[in-house]
Amino acid sequence: MIRWLEVGALCFLVLLSCTTAVAREGTRPSVAFYYGNEAPVELLDQFDWIVVEAANLQAGQRQALERHGGQAFAYVSVGELDPWRPYPEGLPESVLVDHNPDWDSRIADLTRPEWQRYLVEQRISPLWEAGYRALFLDTLDSYQRFAPEGDEAAAQQRALVALIGDIQQRFPGMKLLLNRGFEVLDQVHGQIVGVAAESLHHRWHPSSGIYGPVDAADRQWLGDQLARARDQYGLPAIAIDYVPAADRELARDIARRIADDGFIPWVSVPMLDQVGVGLIEPIPRRVLVLYDKSETEAGELAYGNAHRYLAMPLEYLGYGAEYLDANGPLPSDVLHGRYAGVVSWFSAPLANAPAYSDWLLGQLENGLKAVILGDPGVTLSSPLGEFMGLRSVSLPDQRNLEIVAHDALMGFEGMPDRSGFFEGGYAPTRAGLTTHLTLRDAKGTEFNPVITGPWGGIATAPWILQQATEFQLRWILDPFAFLERSLDLPVVPVPDPTTENGARYWITQIDGDAFVSQGDFPGAPYTGEVMLDEILSRYRVPTTVSIIEGEIGPTGLYPHLRSRLEPLARRIFSLPWVEVATHTYSHPFEWENLVDGDLAGQGQTRAGFNYNLPLPNYRFSLEREIAGSTDYINRHLAPPGKPVKVVLWTGNALPPEEALAISERLGLRNLNGGNTSITRSFPSLTRVSSMLRPQGAYLQVYAPQINENVYTNDMLGPLWGYRRAVETYQLTDQPRRLKPIDIYYHFYSAASPAALNALKQVYDYVLTQETLPLYTSTWSDIATQWYDLGVARRLDGGWQIRGATQTRTLRLPSELGWPDLSRSQDVAGVREIPAGRYVALSGQGDALIYLTPRPPATPHLAMANGRITEWQAHSPRLLSMRLAAEDIPLKVELAAVAGCRVDAPGARQERRGDALVLHYSDAQSGRIEVSCGQ
Repeated sequence: MIRWLEVGALCFLVLLSCTTAVAREGTRPSVAFYYGNEAPVELLDQFDWIVVEAANLQAGQRQALERHGGQAFAYVSVGELDPWRPYPEGLPESVLVDHNPDWDSRIADLTRPEWQRYLVEQRISPLWEAGYRALFLDTLDSYQRFAPEGDEAAAQQRALVALIGDIQQRFPGMKLLLNRGFEVLDQVHGQIVGVAAESLHHRWHPSSGIYGPVDAADRQWLGDQLARARDQYGLPAIAIDYVPAADRELARDIARRIADDGFIPWVSVPMLDQVGVGLIEPIPRRVLVLYDKSETEAGELAYGNAHRYLAMPLEYLGYGAEYLDANGPLPSDVLHGRYAGVVSWFSAPLANAPAYSDWLLGQLENGLKAVILGDPGVTLSSPLGEFMGLRSVSLPDQRNLEIVAHDALMGFEGMPDRSGFFEGGYAPTRAGLTTHLTLRDAKGTEFNPVITGPWGGIATAPWILQQATEFQLRWILDPFAFLERSLDLPVVPVPDPTTENGARYWITQIDGDAFVSQGDFPGAPYTGEVMLDEILSRYRVPTTVSIIEGEIGPTGLYPHLRSRLEPLARRIFSLPWVEVATHTYSHPFEWENLVDGDLAGQGQTRAGFNYNLPLPNYRFSLEREIAGSTDYINRHLAPPGKPVKVVLWTGNALPPEEALAISERLGLRNLNGGNTSITRSFPSLTRVSSMLRPQGAYLQVYAPQINENVYTNDMLGPLWGYRRAVETYQLTDQPRRLKPIDIYYHFYSAASPAALNALKQVYDYVLTQETLPLYTSTWSDIATQWYDLGVARRLDGGWQIRGATQTRTLRLPSELGWPDLSRSQDVAGVREIPAGRYVALSGQGDALIYLTPRPPATPHLAMANGRITEWQAHSPRLLSMRLAAEDIPLKVELAAVAGCRVDAPGARQERRGDALVLHYSDAQSGRIEVSCGQ
């Protein structure tokens, strides 16, 4: 917790040495302070320095905060004993000589050796052992309450100087950041990395709880002290100001004023449990999605409406879903600034409705936006409804309801004239709300099922989804527009996992099912033989192939086939363009119904099948499924130096958190799940799944499109049905590019001529598209990194991208313009296609983007089927780069190179106006240099 002095001065941080890319460029370091209970690492890791309360961090979070080169500073209260910490062992009561009523803390006598031993041995030493190499020393001036001046104050100051020297001696290299400490700055400035203070322009009064501007005299005095630290001692000076949580515009204004004064800003709330505004403002790229676990089958969030239908539109807009059971503990920190908003989709009132209503009201009052779909879970006749300006309308007679009016937010995939079931609606009770649908009953009563306002938006059934047939749904509500409007989403560069260097990703994967089957061809060859001859040898593109150990291994169902099938698997895995994967040991069909120790094949699913393959004497084990099958493949099937890279999930593809933990421990990427199968006969986006399924600390990556089983009715017919996957590729490309291309199938497709021909048709179609082929392991990394990729707005108008080593593309809304290549850093190019304007990053990790209304006229990368491996922009007209494709010949298109010299050894050059296409007929990589004169 932050400590306040009698004069209201909070002590904070300053920074001197610079280790990050931003600091090396000579700009001021960005600084953040966060003492909340659950640190939003994906936002805080975008800063160069992050001050945290170490006790509130979970295991591994410090390392995560520092993964992009930042420095984590652990909070240490030097002059006071925090009331929430355990009383120090062996500390005499006489050491604590006063009380700070603002924080209910006890003030220590710094001259007492017992207190200094406590600080060094019980507070700082454990932090050092935990890996912290930087401290934020707070409450340095608390002694002024009992020794404001004279000899007593001088003694306290000498003790403080000695303590700082002792820390530096005991913990070599420890960076020390001070909270004010202006009285000892002359003695310690060479041992610290900076100084900070609070309330330069805007403050909070702890006694009254009132925010307000700082008077001119206090502002002048504090500004002079900070300027002295900066100018006389060369220390960065940081000013921390406070504004109400909901007033983000005021926070931005105060941050700009502090920066204009020449100081490093941080503007937040007094408890520092909100992600505030500094030199950068991280864009919250997650939405808190609340679901009722008791409503979903087996408590699985994948079966909930929010995950099935809303997560995909959120991902397209650039936001990852973070799920939470609304009936469980709810976050106590300020969420405005941490999340882009909160989304709920319940079917009935919540069990903890009163507590939830109070929590949601508090978050809305602090500025968080909410999207409420279906049942709100609580009654809106409460203070929550009053805040929202809504009154519930009951409908005793639902007959003869008519649509009075609706706007473009409705009728996204269809607009029914009426519906036979209603959950009711609302009537606005104040101005400032927008009604998007108005209904009227036979008595003339009007109500509104869909409303948006300053707090967010609400929509009730059945005006969200319409049941078209027994198995088909369609959107009535435009989910993209509703989310954008309700959450008031900012116009920002959107990280995009579908495209790189202007080309759509293409992955190919084969699940191991039916490797033991024989095809309907002369001689009854095994499907693996047909696949090897007809597909894998013909289409030499990056392909991930898996097998099921329980089918072909020595302890599987068919040990007598091992001598035939294992050599075949070795031949497939030896192909240079094949990546090795496991499809587990016993192929679980329903992961949630299997627990360690279950005897294989004993459980029955709803369809009458076993929960996994009935392997002899096998008791289910997640470790055996993943680690065991991986070890088998590595030892017996994979070529030397080419181990298993991926686990392709089986069955319903809903692995538990422990399974994901095992795959990560083994260094395996993961893929499969989801049900993206939109076709022209069922063109609803309800059939487009999300990309990710969070499970605890891990992410499951769904397949971009579903496999041939869905298109062929589980291979019961039509066997040629997989050719309809082409429709799925098209409908997930325009008008919005929602997914990469995934040719995803089993060895079943080599069991019949019709299925095999359909598969060839799919390949032949994809070969006509502009794609960047990847292994599934690479795209899994891209999808996973997308979830945490940092996007921040800088005070100077630029956009900072942090950690973009795998996810390397930004989709740029047209209203933002084009990248200014002369000012931007590590931006390789841009390409506009019907699906959007895609900005290519170099993949070096961090990028800085400035925008301009005009398309770039200097040379840049327009399109490539490979990834950048080296990049250097010596100037806007002098570039050098290397690109590499994964096991296919490289092709690169450069734009705006008319009159430029392009050196590309080994490439055939083809001029197209001011563009140049480089064809590498055999090479998979190439170095390119572009020089356009002065």
